[in-house]
Amino acid sequence: MIPLEFKFAGTRCGLKNKRNDLGIIFSERPALAAGVLTTNQVQAACVGHTRSVLESGQLRAVVVNSGNANCCTGAQGLRDTAAMAEITAGLLEIASSDVAVGSTGVIGHLLDMAKVERGIHQAVKVLGSDPAPFMDAILTTDLVEKWAATDLAGSALLTPTNPAGELGSGRIYGVAKGSGMMAPNMATMLSYIVTDLDASGLDLKAILRRAADKSFNAMTVDGDTSTNDMLLVLANGASGIKVSEADFEQRLTEICVSLAKQIARDGEGATKLLEVKVTGTDDPKTVARTIANSPLVKTAMFGCDPNWGRVLMAAGKSGVTFNPALARLALNIGEETHLLFEEGAPAAFDPKRVSTALKSDHVVIDLHLGEGDTATIYSCDFGYGYVRINAEYHT
Repeated sequence: MIPLEFKFAGTRCGLKNKRNDLGIIFSERPALAAGVLTTNQVQAACVGHTRSVLESGQLRAVVVNSGNANCCTGAQGLRDTAAMAEITAGLLEIASSDVAVGSTGVIGHLLDMAKVERGIHQAVKVLGSDPAPFMDAILTTDLVEKWAATDLAGSALLTPTNPAGELGSGRIYGVAKGSGMMAPNMATMLSYIVTDLDASGLDLKAILRRAADKSFNAMTVDGDTSTNDMLLVLANGASGIKVSEADFEQRLTEICVSLAKQIARDGEGATKLLEVKVTGTDDPKTVARTIANSPLVKTAMFGCDPNWGRVLMAAGKSGVTFNPALARLALNIGEETHLLFEEGAPAAFDPKRVSTALKSDHVVIDLHLGEGDTATIYSCDFGYGYVRINAEYHT
C-alpha cells in the first residue's frame, strides 16, 4: 500500500501526556514537492520554514511534532524549527533545506527541544514501512487516524473504513490530522501525501492547489482558520511510471477529498458528517459555506431536528442574491430523500420520520436555488463535546 522508497516513523518524546508526538516521513531518493499552507496572518514558525524550503520544489523528509504549535514564540521559535530540520537532516545525511517541518498543538509555548531532539533520534532509528506510528504522532484532539490510498489505475480507494484491497503500481498515499479550528483556506490540519509516480514536468503546485480547492478548502468544522495549516505532496518517481497531469490530478483529488471528509466526520464532539450541497446563484460555494458554518444549523443536525428554517436563514445571510420563492431544500440520508421546503413554502413531511433518519452519521443538505453550478462543503454537527473540548483545551 505504501509508495516505493518512502519510510515512516513515530515515537513519543513527551510533548503530550500520552500517544506518539514526534514523526518523520523520509524519501530514500529526492522527491518533487509542493505545498499549500495557512492563509492566517498569524503563522507558526514551521509555516515560514516550510514555505522557504518548498521554493526549490524538492524535499527528502518531513519532521512533525504534536502537542505544541510553536506559534507566537518569537525568535526562539524560529530557531527551534530550524534546529528540528537540521537535526533530522544530520541523522538522515541529507541537506536541511530538503526537510519540511510541521507542528500542531497549543499556541504560545516554546518547544522543549531536549525532548524534541531525543524524539528525532528515536524516530530515525525506527523508520520503516508502517505509517501507523507516524499517523499517531500527528494527532491532537482527533479520535481516529485518517488515511487514504489508491494507485494510478484507480482500482481501489483504501481508507480506514475500507482498508481491504490490492493496489497496483504507481501508488498515492495520504495521511491527515484535524478535528477542530477548521475552516476553508485551510484548517487546523496537517496532511502529507506521498507517491512513487514520476511527476517530472508537471506543475505540481498548481495541481495541488486545485485538489485542495475541491477538498480541504471545501471543508469547515467551526469557521476558524489555524496558524499551522499544512498540506504537502512528495513525488519521488521510484515506480518509474510517468504520469499525465490529468491522471495525477484526478487521483490526488480523490485522496484529498477522502481525507477532507474524514477530518469533517471527526470534528470535535461531532456525531455525523454533513455535506452541504448548493446549486444555483452566482456563488453557490459561499452559500454552502455559510450554511455549513452556522451554529444553529449544526446544532439542529446534532439534535436530529429537521429545522429547515435555519438552513434558509443561513443561506439568506450569505450575501449571495437568490429568490427564496424558487428554493428547494431536501435532506438526502442513505437512500432516502426528505423534501422539507419547496417553492417558497414548507413541504409536507413527517417530522418524526425525518428526525429518526437524522440519527444517521452522514447527512446531505441539498439546497437548490435555481439553475447553475453546484458546490459542496464538507462539515459536521456541533455536539456537547465540542464545547467541552475547546473550553478545556489550554487548561
